[in-house]
Amino acid sequence: MIDAEHLAALPARDDEGLLHAFIECPKGNTHKIDLDKKLGIFRWAIELPEGLAFPANFGFVPATLAEDGDALDVMVLTGGALPSGTLVSVRPVAILRMAQEEDGEMVRNDRLVGVPPLSQTFGGVKRLDQLRDTMMWELGVFFRTYNQLIDRRIEILEPGNELEAEELAEKAIAAKADASD
Repeated sequence: MIDAEHLAALPARDDEGLLHAFIECPKGNTHKIDLDKKLGIFRWAIELPEGLAFPANFGFVPATLAEDGDALDVMVLTGGALPSGTLVSVRPVAILRMAQEEDGEMVRNDRLVGVPPLSQTFGGVKRLDQLRDTMMWELGVFFRTYNQLIDRRIEILEPGNELEAEELAEKAIAAKADASD
């Protein structure tokens, strides 16, 4: 069980300055899973259509506040799935920029893309231009399809690079600190 008090105490960064990523949905998962912060358990949200699976581990950066009012979403690139509830340190390498419809308005809901330095598959990646050419497109296709499933309009925008990803993280950390004051 993951109680709200311990979750709220998780810092955004580890001792080396890397971002913490708390995994909700493992790579390859065919079900959307959310952490129910009140109950401290994972809750099934929706089954994805046949043939659609999470292309990367999906979660959030604790102690952050993104433009959509939630913690900053993160896609963690690894060679395999990380179990729900795993806390992993990542280096930000890109932003999947998105806008989605909320209450009739298009609002930003960007996803930070990060890599664990110890990943055998992605650990050497430090910049957006080091990802394979189709990686950001593939992530965008997933989110476009997922949002069609829940009947929500979405726009995939130009990706952001590693410097912009770090700025996004800092902005979300500062927003959470300001909201806590």
